[in-house]
Amino acid sequence: MTDALRAQLAALADPGYRAFQQPLLPGVEDLLGVRLPVLQRMAAALAKGDWRAEFSAPDATFEERMLRGLVLGRLPGTPEEILPLVREFLPAIDNWSVCDSFCAGLKMAKIYKEEIFAFAAECAQSPREYTARVGAVLLLWHYAAPADLPRCLAAYRTIRCPAFYARMGVAWGYAVLAAVDFEATIAAMQEAGMDDATWNKALQKMRESRRITPAQKQWCKEHKRR
Repeated sequence: MTDALRAQLAALADPGYRAFQQPLLPGVEDLLGVRLPVLQRMAAALAKGDWRAEFSAPDATFEERMLRGLVLGRLPGTPEEILPLVREFLPAIDNWSVCDSFCAGLKMAKIYKEEIFAFAAECAQSPREYTARVGAVLLLWHYAAPADLPRCLAAYRTIRCPAFYARMGVAWGYAVLAAVDFEATIAAMQEAGMDDATWNKALQKMRESRRITPAQKQWCKEHKRR
């Protein structure tokens, strides 16, 4: 990242927001405290210009990694052009916030649905914590629909990474899919041989969802593992 862009980020930093973020991102020590909407506006502008020149140096802060991911999500082009850049970026994802913001902002998923599904399914099988989470979160953001439910459930069964944030991505995904078809999702969870922590977190997220019926929430309450 260029010195000018780093100076811009430093000028936008909010110490109070940094203090708010820090407990939510354990292990991330290089926070500046720039709010996400500000980074999103910067990414939209950078994606229209010479973004390669701006990111010619390695990222040094959380905000730089976040900004790079947001720019990649907005780039025009085909999967053949963009996905190699995304694969280069994956090892830099080291927290849930960069992961989830990147996945939510990957606009080409709306255009190249099959190609991005295949990429998400590939990521889901990774042994790396945040690459596996990328797979889980891409699926829940862009494929939580009746037509895609069977293949989403099948993809979640392939996520075997035991790391915490990968498993929490799986739990979140099942909760989102339960709003599409509760019975089918619960059946898939029962067949998947899930560990107790992930099972309980998925049921917790279902109970917190506004898209799950009271009767379904009661079922979740009664089937928490102890």
